[in-house]
Amino acid sequence: MNEETNTGQVVGEYWSGRGSLPDLVAELERQKESKIDFVADCRSLSAIATEEGTEDGSAPRMRLFPSKEGAQVREFIGAEGIELGDSAFAQLCDRSDPSIPVRYGRKLLAVNPFVAGTLAEETFCRSGNRRLFRCLDGRVRAVLSDQYRMVDNYDLAFSALEAVQAADGEVIEAALSERSMKLKFTTRSIFDTLETTRSSGPSGGWYSGGLGSPDYLRKVSAKTRGDLPGGPGTIHPIVTLSNSETGHGGIRVRLGILQAVCFNIATVETVVSEIHLGGRLDSGVFSDETRSADSKAIFLKSRDAIRAAFCPKKFASMVSKIRKSTETPIEAPSAAVGIVAERLDLDEERKAELLEHFLGTYARTAFGLASAVTRVAQDVDDSDRAEEFENFGGELMTNPTLVV
Repeated sequence: MNEETNTGQVVGEYWSGRGSLPDLVAELERQKESKIDFVADCRSLSAIATEEGTEDGSAPRMRLFPSKEGAQVREFIGAEGIELGDSAFAQLCDRSDPSIPVRYGRKLLAVNPFVAGTLAEETFCRSGNRRLFRCLDGRVRAVLSDQYRMVDNYDLAFSALEAVQAADGEVIEAALSERSMKLKFTTRSIFDTLETTRSSGPSGGWYSGGLGSPDYLRKVSAKTRGDLPGGPGTIHPIVTLSNSETGHGGIRVRLGILQAVCFNIATVETVVSEIHLGGRLDSGVFSDETRSADSKAIFLKSRDAIRAAFCPKKFASMVSKIRKSTETPIEAPSAAVGIVAERLDLDEERKAELLEHFLGTYARTAFGLASAVTRVAQDVDDSDRAEEFENFGGELMTNPTLVV
């Protein structure tokens, strides 16, 4: 694959974006064959920056090569070395001794690659520290502590899916980027109703997903099994599982609600939050079996949290916290949207989109504004950014005083 698809973006062979479960599974299976993870003393490496930009016209890149003492490292990355991705370069700067300010490091790499390479050689490669290097598709994607606990997306996803299937759940969205993986689950068997009014609605009566973004619903698997049961005010539990393999956050399981009429997702509370910190790793390369064994306890905790999320009593308790927002009027819509825009750092175009959704579709209540916020999340390509909208929407539903 080498072009955009209707469920995300493909860069080279790498699929990323917000899409469906088959997209994610296919990419995770592909990645299993391309991953290399190893721990090495930084003195076994040398750093050299390219003197010219890459073929696609981007800035010069840093490469790591085996040093004279790096015989074992040569087995992992070859004598020709391996390029650092942008995120991995930022982590190399942070983990140098003394650390290199990331903005300065990037600027120096762009304008004077030779000096940037020399600086990395002196502060990183000669530090004597041991680091975990995570590589994919012939590139270093992360430079991490040798105490980083590797919990891989592939194993975590399948462990979670077993729990979801046992609870008669289904996947609403699967998202993947170089920074994180996100899976969102719901169930048809548990639902409630919030009595809300709308400024407008789909023609021809209510239908599931009628107020959602057509482009978003086309990408994800939200309607692959037909409409969700219920009517215009129907809500279902939603579980969001997120993980990073590259040091951009730990493992989190969050609970929230899914509005059937628009497929808006609002996350309300965190039930699992685990950092990637474990025992010190030995030098050498790590197999899939080693990574899986080290992660078993986290898989079990995440699985149990997902099972608990599909509990009617747990869902009812969450709905009771949200119900007050449906009764809290917004007397000054523009001012309230301004507060949201500041909190979420929205540009003028996105702020206008939020106001349009709020005034044109949803009730003039705190719940209506929260619904507009989570509706905007569907139009955001970056899943991490979309999560910010979903999290704030849930925060607003449980704490309407944020905007009134």
